[in-house]
Amino acid sequence: MLFALSFVGFAIMLVMASQERKGGAGAGFTATASRFAREVACFAVACIAYAGSAFVALGAIVAFGKGEPTPARLFKLVAVLAVCVGVVVSYRLYRKKHPASYDMLGGAGIAALFVLLVIGSLAIGVIQSKDALIDLMRGPQTELCWLAEVEEDRATGRYGGFSQNTLEMTFKTLDDRAIHISVAENDRSGLADIVEAEGVVWLTYFPESGVFLSAEPGMDDYLAADEE
Repeated sequence: MLFALSFVGFAIMLVMASQERKGGAGAGFTATASRFAREVACFAVACIAYAGSAFVALGAIVAFGKGEPTPARLFKLVAVLAVCVGVVVSYRLYRKKHPASYDMLGGAGIAALFVLLVIGSLAIGVIQSKDALIDLMRGPQTELCWLAEVEEDRATGRYGGFSQNTLEMTFKTLDDRAIHISVAENDRSGLADIVEAEGVVWLTYFPESGVFLSAEPGMDDYLAADEE
């Protein structure tokens, strides 16, 4: 959520810097809207010319590959491809003689990217903080359970720097419910009590966020409950 708010502040700084460069002068709404509409129209035509031609050509090639390669079908394929290439070349030549700029559209695209980043960051923040708020209101929970499974989740790949290595532990209660706990690799030493208790413990944790708090030996209680 702080990441999202920082983007809002950065966007405000960009707008202020842009206004200072322009000396505070601005065009009227009608002129600005007209220029923006022209840029959108030019961009739409470019998309149709380039992306549309590519999709049509790809569709023709796929359709040709699904049937019998007869001379007539081959001629139709070549004709479609020639038209697609002709549209691209013709539009490219036209744009060389009549260049188009996308200054406002580029600014709008940057603004849209900022908005998406802010909304996405806020959404992730709300989802993650929701569990923490519920745990804050309800408090921790203590249950007698035994350690059923431990997995090491190591952060690798391109986005490994954005996460940390964790230990994913699964405990089972007396009524066979699963409790999932995630502990950072750097906090491994805090799990010594679970090892000393041979995995059977009174586990204190936050149930919604799966945060480990403490563990007390529970083997005697577990055996007594099992005998009952």
